[in-house]
Amino acid sequence: MLAFCVSRPTCWQEKIGGIIISMTIFAQDMLIFQQTKNFSKNDFAILDAHGMQVAHVETGGSALGRMFAGARELTVFDGPEKPVIKVKDTMTMGRDRFEIFDGNGGPLASLVKRITLFKTRVTISMLGEELDLTGSVWDFDFQITGPQGVLGTVTRQWSGMGNALMGKSTYALQLSSNLGTQQRQAIIGSVLALDLIREKQRRN
Repeated sequence: MLAFCVSRPTCWQEKIGGIIISMTIFAQDMLIFQQTKNFSKNDFAILDAHGMQVAHVETGGSALGRMFAGARELTVFDGPEKPVIKVKDTMTMGRDRFEIFDGNGGPLASLVKRITLFKTRVTISMLGEELDLTGSVWDFDFQITGPQGVLGTVTRQWSGMGNALMGKSTYALQLSSNLGTQQRQAIIGSVLALDLIREKQRRN
């Protein structure tokens, strides 16, 4: 496939293993999360709308911890050795709580799963704003909304039987075009945290 880069000031390309990779995660409104997981990892390639890789996600934490509890820490890299988003499970009792940080460890958002009498509810606090999730969160078909309206829309895409047998699945995130970098970091991190919660529920 011919590699190309959208003409924007933040866009650059690098050739790794003979493949040209365009690292422009914050210049994209559409991001495709191509997941590759096994018993101890929950890694992703993040693609743009044209199928070009713009970032990747690596699973952190100890191998022993991942074996028993699953993936509880993720880092998004926007280029080799350039972390831009970190997702960490704070391991609170009785509920799942994830903290979203930028690449330097600055706080961006908190995501909490609360179990009530009638349903499971997930709340996101992003940069002082409370966000709502509407739709089917655990089927990855939902919207993230705030005081400004719809900030992001998540849909689950079928990636084919071959990828499914290899432990791969695909999610699409459509971001509002007027979001700033910190908002994009927080929403991307929150979507990844939701996937970790969903995986934890499946394991249990």
